[in-house]
Amino acid sequence: MNGNSEKAEILNELSALVQNVRPAAALNSGKPVLGYFCCYVPPELLLAAGLYPLRLTGLGVEDSSSGDAYLSHLTCSFCRHVTAAVLDGQYDFLAGQISLNTCDHVRRAHDVLVQKSSLSYHGFLTVPRSLRPGQFYWYVEELERLKQSLENHFSVHVTNDALNEAIQQMNQVRDRIQKLDALRRNKDPRLKGSDMLTVTVAARILPAEKFTALADRLFEAAKDSEPITDIRGRLVLTGGPLDDPRFIRALESQGAHIAGDLFCFGTRGLGQMIEPGANPLEAIARSYLEQIPCARMMGEFPGRYQALMELYQDCHAAGIVFQRLKFCQVWSGDAHNLKHRLQEDPKPLLVLDREYGTVSTGQLKTRIQAFLEKIAGREQV
Repeated sequence: MNGNSEKAEILNELSALVQNVRPAAALNSGKPVLGYFCCYVPPELLLAAGLYPLRLTGLGVEDSSSGDAYLSHLTCSFCRHVTAAVLDGQYDFLAGQISLNTCDHVRRAHDVLVQKSSLSYHGFLTVPRSLRPGQFYWYVEELERLKQSLENHFSVHVTNDALNEAIQQMNQVRDRIQKLDALRRNKDPRLKGSDMLTVTVAARILPAEKFTALADRLFEAAKDSEPITDIRGRLVLTGGPLDDPRFIRALESQGAHIAGDLFCFGTRGLGQMIEPGANPLEAIARSYLEQIPCARMMGEFPGRYQALMELYQDCHAAGIVFQRLKFCQVWSGDAHNLKHRLQEDPKPLLVLDREYGTVSTGQLKTRIQAFLEKIAGREQV
């Protein structure tokens, strides 16, 4: 099997996985499966407790009416789809869920799940909204509180050795993500942006050992495959939660190449490499709290902007696409800040609002076509 065909085979397997809220690996794991909403929940803690961590999505859930019945129409469609998936029994294999104070929408979804779902465990992690001195130890205390809650409910004991082992497992995942990401940043890329999103979403679904084995096969196949051609513009993609590769494929169909990303289901939300040690919970906390900050973190736009500009340069990008879910106040504020900052440091920017689970293909293609033409005209001036 040549590189192109094996690459396609692996990506097709991963694509089928990410479009299904009932992954076979979780169903057949023999472990209690715990769903979680946000990248500030470290899967290392769940792994060390002998649980199966699963990032919650609503992909493949066509009808969100069960969530719509309890959540305002001004709640983002991601939270309404996930809530519907739980209430309709799509997630009936879960042993529980962990929510956070990510935003008011997630908090309201948590309230509904506590009151209306049949899940037996509901964890809640409070994450600081800033990186001011002292906030780190608050986050550590919150992780310790969550650890004790998991120990009490599931009758387990989370040891430092187990945490260090989980750190090493997740570091292997991060290592593979970084290697694959390099293949789409290259001058002659071997992976598309939609391929990388498929990979990073799968990394939050599959067990670490299965993911790393598939990622190693994909890397070997992709590096020997034909480079991607017919690229009209290299772009970076940022903004709110995006777990649907179909959105990026719509951009790619018009000649866009998403050479890098900064959103929580992509490369940003996996955190930094973590050094195992005598106090692994603090090491985990530092990695996740000090990752490139989410827009929920107050006063941290300059850090996100710097990271975006560094990514822009590293990817040799010609433009920026900012996407957000409708009614997401957190990321709409970031879009405003980004527009304002780029008035001082002009770079092409396209802001796209979207609904979860659907891709408005015609309108999206028209807008990306116009944006790519704008970039081409700018380069000719």
